Amino acid sequence: MNGPTLPVLAFATLAAVGGLACVFAAAPDAEQGAAAPAGAAVVVELFTSQGCSSCPPADRLLSELADDPDLAGRVLPLSFHVDYWDHIGWKDPFSSPRWSARQRGYAEVLDGRVYTPEVVVAGRRGMVGSRRGEVKEAVREALAAPPAAVVAIELGAAADGRLAVTASARILSAGDGGQQLWVALWQDGLVTEVGRGENGGRTLLNDRVVRWLVRAAELPGTVGATAEGRAVLHLDAAWPRRDLGVVAFVQDADRGAIHGAAGVRLASASTAGAR
Repeated sequence: MNGPTLPVLAFATLAAVGGLACVFAAAPDAEQGAAAPAGAAVVVELFTSQGCSSCPPADRLLSELADDPDLAGRVLPLSFHVDYWDHIGWKDPFSSPRWSARQRGYAEVLDGRVYTPEVVVAGRRGMVGSRRGEVKEAVREALAAPPAAVVAIELGAAADGRLAVTASARILSAGDGGQQLWVALWQDGLVTEVGRGENGGRTLLNDRVVRWLVRAAELPGTVGATAEGRAVLHLDAAWPRRDLGVVAFVQDADRGAIHGAAGVRLASASTAGAR
């Protein structure tokens, strides 16, 4: 369902850097890049809202992609709850103006529209998020394409409510310009009893809800360029560690295309202090 009309923002202004330190390096020798899992990983972003009656089917489809064992490690779903529905009866507890700005950035480089539910596959193609056939076909096509960058994640100790994440990237094929290395923290299993609005009286389950998104580093789009960044993410005491995961991805700063990604669950990583 279409939301209120929103102004379009430049894609490069999607989010601010926060809570991290980053180190940049660019070198012609590809061997200097960090190791990464073999094969392409595709980021699938859903822009959704608990205030939108058309969104629950898209939320369920995203959960299906996240739970499919054949896609584990290959498809990395992320759910961004936008805030432009918040004044229409129900304030989504997971919404953020930053996620609305991110979607507007995609509108600038894709089809010019802002609506929910919208799925964006690999930063290159947007579609109605509840059209499962179209979404799955776009995912298959993205998986078949060779990655233009490799990405690796290393999790440090989760202590004192903070998680240190080191992400690294290496460019495999030339891009059009500057690239950004992003780190996202997501949470599964969020259940909400919606009291008002279009979904009033319903109990909604949301998975892969993005809690944090920070820019860890920047690098040029030249072959062999590498970068490493360290992000320190706040972990709320109410967030069960078994429900959390991290995704890192390389994205074109101007065009939005995602060239490589990696993901890991906190529960499956050897992270000190995880519970």
